[in-house]
Amino acid sequence: MGKNQGHKAMQRSRYTGGGGGDEGGGGAAFSDGLKDVSFHTAEWHAARIAALQVERMPWEEWRQKQKEAEGKLAAAAEEEARLMREYRSQLDADRAKLLARGRNHADLAKELKKEKDSKKRKRKDDKAEKKSKKSKKDSKSKKSKKSKRRKTDSGSSSDSSSSDSDSSSSSDGEGADGEDPNKPMRLSDWLKM
Repeated sequence: MGKNQGHKAMQRSRYTGGGGGDEGGGGAAFSDGLKDVSFHTAEWHAARIAALQVERMPWEEWRQKQKEAEGKLAAAAEEEARLMREYRSQLDADRAKLLARGRNHADLAKELKKEKDSKKRKRKDDKAEKKSKKSKKDSKSKKSKKSKRRKTDSGSSSDSSSSDSDSSSSSDGEGADGEDPNKPMRLSDWLKM
């Protein structure tokens, strides 16, 4: 018995569960899921072998197809990496923008302080303008009242007129910066002095 035939006999005995018998009788008992073709002619076997032989592409073509597939995978990986870089850069930009709003950035704090100071100055200027306009109106109305009083009180002494002028001068000059002297002073204003 040849090497291959001994192996086949061993396989038959393993799958059929029985002891391996002689070569002729054991062939019908073995079933590998395929048709039993042991009784076919030699021409039929040749046709079957020809049908089973698959035409394979040459190694060069196969290698070329493999390179193309690798190229496609590399291009896809490169595209994914590019998209990830763009996404990370966008995230970093958004993060920087959010951090820029914080109070722990000296350059931004200076800019914000300048903006606040300019707004405060603008508000002060607006208030001063309003007060100066108001004080001008008040002074004009007081002057016109004084002149009316003088005309009506022709017999009054010069002392009373001088006292009126003193009181008007004290009320007109409300303060050095145009604010009411009776109004409480802010601590920040006091510290600026």
